[in-house]
Amino acid sequence: MIIRIQRRWAEMKDKNIAAIMKEFSICLATAKKYIGMTEEKISALSERTPYIKKSKTVLDDYINIIYKMLRDKIHPKIIISYVVKVGYSGNWETLRTIVERMAKNNFNIMLGINWAYKFIYPDDVTAIQRNEILRYITTKNPKTKKSDVIEKNLDIMAANYPVISVLKGVYDEFHEILMGKEPDRLDNFVSKYLNSPVKQFVEGIVSDIVPVKNAISYNESNGFVEGNNNKFKLIKRILYGRANLDSLFKKCYFAFQTKKTDFNLSNLLKKDATN
Repeated sequence: MIIRIQRRWAEMKDKNIAAIMKEFSICLATAKKYIGMTEEKISALSERTPYIKKSKTVLDDYINIIYKMLRDKIHPKIIISYVVKVGYSGNWETLRTIVERMAKNNFNIMLGINWAYKFIYPDDVTAIQRNEILRYITTKNPKTKKSDVIEKNLDIMAANYPVISVLKGVYDEFHEILMGKEPDRLDNFVSKYLNSPVKQFVEGIVSDIVPVKNAISYNESNGFVEGNNNKFKLIKRILYGRANLDSLFKKCYFAFQTKKTDFNLSNLLKKDATN
């Protein structure tokens, strides 16, 4: 076919690749490839490609073991433990995936999520994630309970990771400026921390310096509007795009009526029924 395509292309006075595509039912990329192929490449296509066996993997020696243990209805968790015990030194995720696929394809055994193993810390180890530390640092509302574990270990973590103290100082200072009534202090804050570990945060303030200063200077805020917008978008996502405008309005109307003291769901349902 490639030879016929090249002959047909050579016969064309006005080269029209679209006609080649239509005549031989091939796409543009294939047409260009076949037209530009040399005689050596075309003749090489007739030669048989030798089969090259894949290189042996660390799991090949354990495939039969896994299959036989699944056939004998041994729990997959025990299979993983046994394979590791007898010498498997490869990736655990690879082993888990192989056992999972063999159980499904050969024995119709469906295994759930995280069935094989889970990572847990010893009882004498306290694990604290970075986002938990940030949440602790940025929590200023006295009504919000802070983590007792972080409070107990904060000094130890700060001694090993000085950046924690830096971040806490930066946030405390920024919070004090934001809650105060002196917008000019923001310029000093920017100059002080522009080349610090929070450079990206400070650059974001610089790009919106006027709105931030307005938030410091005035009591008015668009928080109410932004909160309602967020609520509207959440309701819209819940509907999965399947509702018309009338249903969307009713859903939003219902969401904002429930906090009213005189709200009556029965009356609202009767009103919808009559409409």
